[in-house]
Amino acid sequence: MTTRREFLQASAAAGTALVGLTACSGGGSKGGGSTTEPPTPVPSAPILVVVNIDGGYDWLSVMPPTSSANRAPYEALRPTLKIDAAATTDLGSGVGLNADLLGLGELSSLGRVAWIPGIGMSNFSLSHFTAQDLWSQGANIPGGNGWLGRFADVAFAPSGDVLRGITVTSDLPLMLRGATRGFVSISNSSGFVFPSYLRGNKVVSTGAHPLYDTALLENGWGTSLTTPAPTGSSQSGYQAAQAMGKAFYDAQNDPAFGTNNQLPARTPSVLYPGDSTYPTTRVDGGRLSGSLGNQLKLIAQMIASGLPGQVYYARLGGWDTHSNQANDIPNLQRVLGGSLRAFYDDLKSITTASGNAQDRVMILAYSEFGRRCKENDGGTDHGTAGLAFALGKGVKGGMYGAYPNLADLDANGNMKYNAAADFRSLYATVLDRWLGQATTTTNTLLGASYPRFGFL
Repeated sequence: MTTRREFLQASAAAGTALVGLTACSGGGSKGGGSTTEPPTPVPSAPILVVVNIDGGYDWLSVMPPTSSANRAPYEALRPTLKIDAAATTDLGSGVGLNADLLGLGELSSLGRVAWIPGIGMSNFSLSHFTAQDLWSQGANIPGGNGWLGRFADVAFAPSGDVLRGITVTSDLPLMLRGATRGFVSISNSSGFVFPSYLRGNKVVSTGAHPLYDTALLENGWGTSLTTPAPTGSSQSGYQAAQAMGKAFYDAQNDPAFGTNNQLPARTPSVLYPGDSTYPTTRVDGGRLSGSLGNQLKLIAQMIASGLPGQVYYARLGGWDTHSNQANDIPNLQRVLGGSLRAFYDDLKSITTASGNAQDRVMILAYSEFGRRCKENDGGTDHGTAGLAFALGKGVKGGMYGAYPNLADLDANGNMKYNAAADFRSLYATVLDRWLGQATTTTNTLLGASYPRFGFL
C-alpha cells in the first residue's frame, strides 16, 4: 500500500499519471477510468468548511491550458510565467492541474473535486475590499450581512446553539455576520478571540458593525446586552452588534467546548504542511508554512471533540502576486493543496456521533477574483474571472462552467465573465443541496433564484 509520504513525494513529480476528467459547460464528469468513485449521499449532519484563498488566486497557474486552442495565447500572454504542460496532470479537454497543488490531482481522478473555472459576477471589482464584500454578501451591491450570516439567522437557534458557526481566524469576516446571529472566533484550542484588536492599548473594532465598540465595550456582555439602544442610535444596528457580542459571550461559557475552554488534545493521523517532517518543501528547500494546516488541524480537533459546528471558516493569504510569482505561487500551491489533502485524509480517522467525519465534510474554496492574463514584471495584476472548487466524498467531481477563451479577452485584457458560473449559483447549490435549506429559503437568502451546479 502506498503511504501518504510516498504519494506526496510522487505527486510533486511532473510525470504523475492521473485519469483525465472531461470539461463541459454547466455540467460535470466524475472522470473516466476504474479509479473513479461515485459520490456518497449527502449526510444527515453535513459540515461545510469554507477556505478563503485571500488576495486574488492566479488560477491560470493552477489549471493552465496544455494542448487546447488556449495554449498558444496563454504562452504569448505568459512568456516567463507559463506552466509547462509536462508539469501538470491531465484534467481532459486540454487542461492540466499544476502538480504543485499537492494531493488534489489524485482526488480529482477519484471524482472528489468539482472545479468551477471562470466563476465570478457581471460587475467585477478589481478592489480586494469591494470584491471580498461582494463575495461575502452574495449580492451585487455592497452593504448588509453575509450569506453565511443570513444562513445562521434562519438555521441557528436564537439563543444557545452558539458553536454552530466558527471561524478559526482572529477576526469576524463579513461573510459570517448575520442580523441576529453571527459566528464566533476560535483561533486556538485553549480559548476564544474577541473580534477586535488592540491599537495603542485601545480596543479597535474589526468593522463587525459601526456600533460594535459601543454595544460591547460600554455595556459589557451577557444580559446587559439586552439594554435598549441609546438615544440617537440605530436600534437595528445596535441590536445586531449586541447579538454578536452575546454569541461570543455564550460561546465562552458553552460546555461543549470542553473543560475551562480547553479542547481535548488530539494528535493528527497524518502530517500537515508546516510539520517538521512533512515530506514536501518550498521551492528553495525550506519548510512550508503551517498557516492553513494549523487552522485545519484545529477544525479537525473541534470535530473530533464533538463540537456541534456546522460551518467552519479558514483563510490562506499571500495570493496578491504582483511580483516574484515564479517563487511565491509554487510555495502557496504546495501549502494549499498539501493542507487540504492532509485535512481530507485526517478526517477519515475521526468518528463522530453522526458518522465518519470524512463522510460529513465538504470543503468549499474560493478567492475574490483571478489575475490578469498578461504577466507584468514578474507577476500578474488583479483580474476578473476566478476559480472555485468543492472537495469531498459527497461531491460529483469534474469541471463545471466553460474554461474562458484566452484569445477573446475584454478591453482590459481580462477573461470575460461566464454567466453560467455565477458565484451565487455556487452558494445556492451549497445552501440547497448540502446545508439542507428549502429552495424557497435559499432563494430568499440570496435575494433571487440562481441555477444550481450539478456537483451535488
